[in-house]
Amino acid sequence: MKKLIIVILLVTSILVGCTTNELTNKTDTEELVFQPYLEIQKNSSISLGIHNVPEGYMVPAKQQGKVVRFDYMTNTYDYQDRVMKKYAYVYIPYGYETSTERYDVVYTMHGHTGDVTSFPGELDDLTDIKNVIDHLIEKKEMKPMLMVFASYYHDNVDMDTDDYDASLTEVFGKELQNDLIPQFENAYRTYASSTSEEDLIVSRDHRIFLGFSMGAVTTWYRMMDSMRYFRYYVPFSGSLYWGNRTTVAQYGRDNPSWTAQLLENAIIAQGYTADDFYVLTLTGTKDFAYRTVKMQIDDMKQHPDIFHYDSDEVEGNFTLLLAANEEHDYYAKRLYIFNSLPILSQMIAKRDALSSLIHD
Repeated sequence: MKKLIIVILLVTSILVGCTTNELTNKTDTEELVFQPYLEIQKNSSISLGIHNVPEGYMVPAKQQGKVVRFDYMTNTYDYQDRVMKKYAYVYIPYGYETSTERYDVVYTMHGHTGDVTSFPGELDDLTDIKNVIDHLIEKKEMKPMLMVFASYYHDNVDMDTDDYDASLTEVFGKELQNDLIPQFENAYRTYASSTSEEDLIVSRDHRIFLGFSMGAVTTWYRMMDSMRYFRYYVPFSGSLYWGNRTTVAQYGRDNPSWTAQLLENAIIAQGYTADDFYVLTLTGTKDFAYRTVKMQIDDMKQHPDIFHYDSDEVEGNFTLLLAANEEHDYYAKRLYIFNSLPILSQMIAKRDALSSLIHD
């Protein structure tokens, strides 16, 4: 009887082991969704589209990055004129500590009532968005990047505003430029050789601003005041029609023909041209933001001197990727992170290849 029990246990163990190995191998050998950024050359084409997130990308990767807290000092930059100690969460890719390489940075913003946990989760309870990023980096579909998950709320505390945070999204530019960027990039190894104004501007090709919902509004505002620091802008499901109440009232919330002119004027006023930025916009067809996002994109298409629309591949300087049936929720954020970061990695790799050619 004992021998029979031992035999059954051995067979069960072998079967369980085989099943586990099959699952692991399936995850490890899963086909790539995106072209590895290392394969991108100066003449490579970069495709645009929306791909579903494979299940294997949502489980923990072998090579795991980590998320830590970063404290910094700033100011309210409003009538209070009050000094604040704030914090952001930072995603650090696997291998950063043992590397001597410099890293691109994605400054990332939550939406209304959100906070620094909205994308990565709590430090002791991380989301599968973090797993998705780990897998993309491990599979070389995305460049290893530092991601700074910040908040526009004073003191990192949700505020009861009467404009769904629009004014906060606008004024956050001062905190970002004066405090968060220089303090963070002084602490971490980025493409900025120092935190002097000159070095921060020179490294703008390796900096991205990304946001969801009111974080997308924050992203559009950064195009209007922070272009010297950022080449890439990635608004998820939000438009300038949700912006500062005074501005919106001046032009009309449902008037479709002012957002593009506002952006164009701000870009030119900062001394930049159509060659100096890329806007990668994403939203879902069932998202309540869809109507105004599409309205803004259509308005931008009417200004071809500054905005050059892309349909299937990257050739111009802005596009809109639509996810069928996606709503305004966490799952949409995960889908957009999965699709945007590889595209941006390819764009940065191609620009680097072209830059190397020029300098050679």
